[in-house]
Amino acid sequence: MNRFTALRAGYGILLLAAPGPVFRLYTGHRVNRVSRVVVRILGARQLAQGIVTAGNPGPVVLALGVQVDLAHVASMLALAVIDRRLRRAGLVDAVAASVFAITGAVLAVRAPALPRGDDALGRLAALRQTAARRSAHQTLPSAISRWLTRDG
Repeated sequence: MNRFTALRAGYGILLLAAPGPVFRLYTGHRVNRVSRVVVRILGARQLAQGIVTAGNPGPVVLALGVQVDLAHVASMLALAVIDRRLRRAGLVDAVAASVFAITGAVLAVRAPALPRGDDALGRLAALRQTAARRSAHQTLPSAISRWLTRDG
């Protein structure tokens, strides 16, 4: 398990195990029943994504994870705009999801291609990996993308 996966899984476990203290830290308010359930659902998502990206997932899985993280960013920013009481929690979680998205995109760009055959399925797998890397490059801020292109 790499550090990225361990950090994501650990964050998920923290959200699952201690939703009240995390919610209080993020918002300054006591957790209610609905918020506790939402925090645990987000923790389960982070843990599941950490498990899926354990080992050597390849660029396709990592790039799909980036897209999930970006959807999470968008939902947390929407929460911050819609609910003043949860604004700080939405912004904090949006930052965390952004860090996971950028890190996942860097790993997707740098991930070694998974072995493939020379048949039609092998060519399709290679096409998917190329598309995943391009998608990851487009996700990254331009300075990071240029740095990766220069070094990798």
